[in-house]
Amino acid sequence: MPTKELPDRAPGKYVAYHPNPYYSPEALPIEPKLEVSDQTYDLAADAAYQIGRIDGISSTVDFSAVLYTSLIRIEAVESARIEGADVAYQDLEAYHTQHTDGETDITVEKDLREALNYEKALTYGLDRIESGESITLSLIKDLHSILLEDVRNDGEVVGNFRDHMVHLASPRSGQHPFVPPTPEALAGLMQSLESYIQMGGQYHPLIDAAIIHYFFETVHPFSDGNGRLGRLLIILYLASEGYLESPYIYPSAYFSRHKVEYVERMRAVSEEGEWEEWLTFFLEGLRSQAEKSYGRTHQLRELQERYETEYSGTTNTDKFARQLLQYPYFRAPDLLEYLDVSRRTAYKIVDDLEEDGLIEEVTGKQRGKEYKSVDVFDILE
Repeated sequence: MPTKELPDRAPGKYVAYHPNPYYSPEALPIEPKLEVSDQTYDLAADAAYQIGRIDGISSTVDFSAVLYTSLIRIEAVESARIEGADVAYQDLEAYHTQHTDGETDITVEKDLREALNYEKALTYGLDRIESGESITLSLIKDLHSILLEDVRNDGEVVGNFRDHMVHLASPRSGQHPFVPPTPEALAGLMQSLESYIQMGGQYHPLIDAAIIHYFFETVHPFSDGNGRLGRLLIILYLASEGYLESPYIYPSAYFSRHKVEYVERMRAVSEEGEWEEWLTFFLEGLRSQAEKSYGRTHQLRELQERYETEYSGTTNTDKFARQLLQYPYFRAPDLLEYLDVSRRTAYKIVDDLEEDGLIEEVTGKQRGKEYKSVDVFDILE
């Protein structure tokens, strides 16, 4: 088919290819430099404020470690869902409760494995950033290997750039698929991305995060896992720029709720040069998710205060009720370790808290029962 002529403001062009032309993006940095509006910079400043606010409140709570882990798992679930995975936050909590030794269970279904891999990759990337490393192509390839561990399909290249063309279906019926650039172009384009990150970008860091994410998804350097890896890089980039001490925001939830607009905004940049609209969409996602995280953390802190008031006694049931935010998903035998109590006492604690409505059994089994904190899960989910 004939190639589509794009306006001069588009950051790339279509090149004839059968059966659909492929998109050849210009390397970073964007030339000529974008004229970002004052309104967009104001939105970036507001998003940065909201992110700083959640970092601030999170450092004041006693359950920050649990919050850290919970939000990583929520991000992992939401990112997997965008790709069509049928997985829930509770599934990750159940897996980790059942596999406390840290050994990987290769028998789990693919959808859950994708979310677990995302959690592992994000934690790995954050540890590398915290140790002073920067985002490089080597790190990106390592993350890709983690993401596709035990979930790769035949013919997929793992831990390295793709060696074949890919076609991305449009969310709109009747619209031609989007075809990213050729494998031969990937090395140069991705090197420009690495250089752009190393130079610290050209704009406000949150605006640069939007540009980096768009560019990565448009280049689509890997045969699979690009969406998950691109969203993971948002968090790593914000952490590397000092805007996020911990992953207390989960942008994938916003993109999941607005999946069609998410895809179409990026395509509009490629075909029409509609940067302002994409930046607004992306920044509003960061702002709204930071605001939601702040609200959730505030709710959890109020819940902790309520438990400390209502269960202020010295019984073992009171003690564990005050610790529910630290152990929101558990099995009765776990209490032997958590509280150093007998098995009989552990089951009495479970009975007491279940009767009070603080916990509920989730497996429906007679043996190997697992419990979740009703209030904590209501807030997190």
